[in-house]
Amino acid sequence: MRDGSQDMANLIWSTADLLRGHFRASEYGSVLLPFTVLRRLECRNLLRGQSLVFQVHAGTDPLDALRAMHDNAPAELAGLLDQLDLYAIASRLSDLGLLPQVIARFAMLNLGEQAVSDIEMGSIFDELVRRLAETMADLSGEHFTAPDLTALLAKLILAPDAARLARRTALIRIYDPVCGGGGSLMALWAAAGQMSPVELFGQDINRASSALTSATLLMHGLDPGGIAFGDTLSNDAHPDTTFDYMVAAPPFGVEWKMAEEQVKNEAALGDAGRFGAGLPRINDGSLLFLQHMLAKMRPPEDGGSRLAVLFHGRPLFAGALGSGESEIRRWIFENDLLETVVALPERLLYNTNIPTYIWVLTNRKEPSRAGNVILMDCRRHFAAMRRSLAGKSRYLTTEQISEITAIRRSATATDTGAPNVAKVVPVADFRHERIVGGVPRVGYQIRPFDFFSIALGDGFAPLSSVVQVIRPLRPAGANWPLLTAKDLDRPDLSAADLDTVGGKSPVTPCTAGDVVGGPGGWHLLPPEFGEAFTRMFVLRPLRRTGRALCEFLNAPQNTGYSYGLHPPTDLPVPAEVLNDERFSDDLEDLRRSRTDLARITTGILPNVFEGTRADLAETRRVVRVALAEAVLTTELLQPLEDPIWRAEYAYPFPIAALARHYRIAASPAQRKEALLKLGESVARTIGGLALAVLVGRNDNRMSGALRDQFNRAATWGTWNWMIKNLRTPGPVPELPELDSILDDNGTHNLLIQALKFRNDSGHSFGVQPAHELEEEIAQIEPVVQLTLESASWLAQLQYDLVDRCEYTGTGFRLIGRRLRGSHPDWEPFERLVSDPVTPHRVYVNGPSNAAAIELWPTASAELCPKCRQWEFFVINEVHRRTATLRSGRDHEIDRQLT
Repeated sequence: MRDGSQDMANLIWSTADLLRGHFRASEYGSVLLPFTVLRRLECRNLLRGQSLVFQVHAGTDPLDALRAMHDNAPAELAGLLDQLDLYAIASRLSDLGLLPQVIARFAMLNLGEQAVSDIEMGSIFDELVRRLAETMADLSGEHFTAPDLTALLAKLILAPDAARLARRTALIRIYDPVCGGGGSLMALWAAAGQMSPVELFGQDINRASSALTSATLLMHGLDPGGIAFGDTLSNDAHPDTTFDYMVAAPPFGVEWKMAEEQVKNEAALGDAGRFGAGLPRINDGSLLFLQHMLAKMRPPEDGGSRLAVLFHGRPLFAGALGSGESEIRRWIFENDLLETVVALPERLLYNTNIPTYIWVLTNRKEPSRAGNVILMDCRRHFAAMRRSLAGKSRYLTTEQISEITAIRRSATATDTGAPNVAKVVPVADFRHERIVGGVPRVGYQIRPFDFFSIALGDGFAPLSSVVQVIRPLRPAGANWPLLTAKDLDRPDLSAADLDTVGGKSPVTPCTAGDVVGGPGGWHLLPPEFGEAFTRMFVLRPLRRTGRALCEFLNAPQNTGYSYGLHPPTDLPVPAEVLNDERFSDDLEDLRRSRTDLARITTGILPNVFEGTRADLAETRRVVRVALAEAVLTTELLQPLEDPIWRAEYAYPFPIAALARHYRIAASPAQRKEALLKLGESVARTIGGLALAVLVGRNDNRMSGALRDQFNRAATWGTWNWMIKNLRTPGPVPELPELDSILDDNGTHNLLIQALKFRNDSGHSFGVQPAHELEEEIAQIEPVVQLTLESASWLAQLQYDLVDRCEYTGTGFRLIGRRLRGSHPDWEPFERLVSDPVTPHRVYVNGPSNAAAIELWPTASAELCPKCRQWEFFVINEVHRRTATLRSGRDHEIDRQLT
């Protein structure tokens, strides 16, 4: 976005200052966008006659001027302003006494063509719409698809046809049947419009959304005549029209009952209607929108079409053989329409954390791809946002979008070009068949773990290698305990407490240690459970791996789909860790922590009708108190989504202090500097621990080789070298967390990436423009965040300065101070130990290291002679036998080495 356009967008949005206290933040856009459209139309003289809206004379009522303008405007523009609720908004502003002030603000804006081109006006309006999406927060997912996703959808549709489009001169027709705020359409226009002329069409059941799309097109200088308001399923606004490219993000899990009669009538027409392949269940119309789009394809002989749809997981596999969902998939596969399916990262969309997928379909597959489907596992392609927005905490960078597109373009049946991301699968591999009441039924499914298996490495094996699938049987006897799904939530689950039943239907035996349940709801039966029967699936681990197996099976990518009659024994599972008893123990501790968190929040926010309350005034008071607690709890918990906030709260002081500096940095230059220092502080902290271990192995003396590393001031590279030097020879029993630090995705490699960026950006001369700094921050921030997440074990370490070590008769009592988090003050502590330690030194304790790690002579906590405050000093230089230690404030002390 150009600086001038950004300034204009800021100026328009500043009008929200007038609205504060009278409008909610989520309503600002409903005021600013219609008035922006009106001012643009007025400045371009598109309103008939002399508009008085922004040129109100003394004594003229603004509402009367607005009504006169509306009555004289061209019908299509008056209709758009009606859809934007301009008059109703103006009336509300008038009642509040704000209308003259708002009009005066917009009257100052010159939005004429000479001052603001269509390209600039489009950029300004896009920025306003983006801010509207942010202010709508939890509501935004209903109307807006995130811009990184719309860009990916556009690239996946158009990239294979770049050469073809460059030669085309005829209009390209683009369509979105659930256009929302118009983001997907505009992304396609931006990509296709550079290659060929474009005509845009869309429809939305939400009047405000269709109006916003029309306004967006108008502000870009495009014809909004192809945008319609109405229910696409029951009333197609573009009948008998076909399109070259189509895109949609249908609402997830929304029922189509309001359109049921019209849809069923059209389905009865078979191939002559839009829904002849089948009807999905009434509570999810996603596949109806897909059929609608397929009916809008140009015939292959006329050039064909390509479309992309954003779906949740269920359309891939939901529905038994012969059901509507299964029949729709069968029609798609047997007509070889499905080209690509892309598995997306979690937390990429607003207001949902469920797994999502992009389907790309076409009726003009290239011969080399005929009969095949490209599966792409892109769940690791994301960057972390600095702050989450309505549950969206990740985004796709421009580079990642280009990489995904390039991998899809190069994928063939013989060479995918990226075997860890994409694979080409014959359509026949998705086919399955079953005999029902003697009739063969055929269906097609893509299971979520088909994507997961793309990137399988060592340590994975089929489910059958780690569990025995227990088969149903007919139990002997008239009464036996039956375990049901509702019983699984009992705190002290025991077979003795279950209801006893009888019957002839087969049921499955289960006992303590079994994993019981189904997709998305697996539970481990406790050791004291006993024996019972159940109608749920039962998996019996071959080793003590039940907790780990539950955790894996309940992971998002493995939930939500039907197993059929039996669990899939070919499901790839991480057998290496599932068979690791220590890993299962850790997961059991994690489960207890989750339970504790749930218990704590339940205690803070109880049900306000607990007990019997006869005093209704007291009930109202309890609600107000609970609401205040809810707001406070939300404020406390929200920062925990951000790894930088977590680092500030709980990491060792050198990291925590710099995390705070980054969070409160005011300018891009300060943010960049603080971010790089934060990355370096991680290297310094872990490198300092590595150095302390190496020195400890040498009777707390620095060898000549280690002293040589500090001939000059220690650098980021010095600490990276120290980490590698410790870990390369083998495991680190003194601090087991360092054992995986050199892995491909480990902390060491992330630190190297961050250091490389710091070195590259260090060659910049002069004052950098703000936009360049923001671009650099956007590149380095995800790396530093991932580094912090990979080193989260640091939060478990305690840095203790021991003041006294007292003998108790049976052991020793340590009395001292502890440094933790970003606060510079030291907290007092006392604890008992079995062995004595040297006072006035810092020791690092953690849950996995058997003995405390002494930091002397690599680090020290002392009263700084310069500032007269206690500070934490880390070794920086060594000359002969003199070590210079430096604090986070760049204060220095010298100490003699032994």
